[in-house]
Amino acid sequence: MIRSRRTLAAASVALVVALSACSGGGGGGGGGDSCNGPLKFWTWVPNIQSTVDLYEQSHPGVQVEVSNVGQGAEHYTQLRTALSAGTGAPDAVQMEFKNIPAFVLTDSLVDLTQFGAADLESRFLPSAWRQVKVGDGIYGVPQDTGPMIMLYRPDILDSLGVQVPTTWDQYIDVARKFKATGEDKYVSNIGPDGAGGVLSMLWQAGARPFKLDGDSSLTIDFADQGAATWTKTWNTLLSERLVEPVPGFTDEWYRGMAEGRYATWVAGAWAPTFLQTVIPQAAGQWRVAPMPNYGQPVVPENGGSSVAVTTQSTCQAAAAEFAIWLNSDPAAAKELNKTSLLYPATTALVQDQAWLNEPMPFLGGQLANQVYVAASKQVPEGWQYSPFQDYTESVFPDTVGQAMVNHTDLQAGLNAWGERLRTYAKEQGFQVQGS
Repeated sequence: MIRSRRTLAAASVALVVALSACSGGGGGGGGGDSCNGPLKFWTWVPNIQSTVDLYEQSHPGVQVEVSNVGQGAEHYTQLRTALSAGTGAPDAVQMEFKNIPAFVLTDSLVDLTQFGAADLESRFLPSAWRQVKVGDGIYGVPQDTGPMIMLYRPDILDSLGVQVPTTWDQYIDVARKFKATGEDKYVSNIGPDGAGGVLSMLWQAGARPFKLDGDSSLTIDFADQGAATWTKTWNTLLSERLVEPVPGFTDEWYRGMAEGRYATWVAGAWAPTFLQTVIPQAAGQWRVAPMPNYGQPVVPENGGSSVAVTTQSTCQAAAAEFAIWLNSDPAAAKELNKTSLLYPATTALVQDQAWLNEPMPFLGGQLANQVYVAASKQVPEGWQYSPFQDYTESVFPDTVGQAMVNHTDLQAGLNAWGERLRTYAKEQGFQVQGS
């Protein structure tokens, strides 16, 4: 194990302690396939048990024990604790695309090419497949993905006499007209804790803040032309109080979404079904449209996850087979979409005419799946996440987030974010470049 991997693993342990954690359940240590007992699967996906039941029915004698050890940072903290302890980790684990590189660098995930994963590429959307690959390895089986779209309130836009904005300049014009109707009216919010959303928008604008060459050479640069393009747009929106710098997914935000405080929400394709579950009373109020762009139809991802196999598992082949079936079997993909409300990563489902022509009652009967599929085809290549994504997101509120709250220059916030990350990367043994 090279030094960057050793030091990053040590840093992961330190971060676990700092964030506080306790260990979860799981199997024994080491590789191989001396399976004893049910496969242990950690996931936060709601209602996924029905899809797991389908797997058990088609694989007599195989049992899968599903556990939810938490969501977001809690899930990864529990996982790192178990991996560091050498016991307690699951066989299969839900893994967001953005977190795969960090766990690969600490030798925590199994390269699934040894179990035939390389033959699966045609079953998945290219944008999803690219995100489970690190170097020549495949470290997860895509389950869902999140090409960005824009939710909007047609009644609000109609009242303003404006068309659905297709560019960010048009978006600013809509925002100004909506703000003129009341001080508490915003075209959207922007979360001072929302590193993921900002990274997605930087991706669309052409920024490429992270580049890892090999295991140890890391470039961190928030000062390229793409970053400048994004900051110009959002500095305008913030300085004119056209967007509200408040966290999403709070009671206040839910009320704002339901009561017409916000005219739009730019998010991943998972967003409409999420709103359907949290503010069902808003049924029929919203529609979806392509995400505004800078003149070219470029769409980033926002969200999306896979099922990976941990190196601690003693049932790696069985866990790999489970991950592959769960996410590529046509019946499983349909069940995950229907019951767990996941936007699919499988080509079979997104090419299904019945699915494409299925009206969405929450969206007023709109054929929204067609909008999502078109968006997924416009995701550009060349994006990399940070190799220490948890830390990257943890220092966002104190840097870019502060610039949002204070309505100060976002480029200064990005610069401060980059400086914090470069310092941290050097401490972990990376050879760091960038400015």
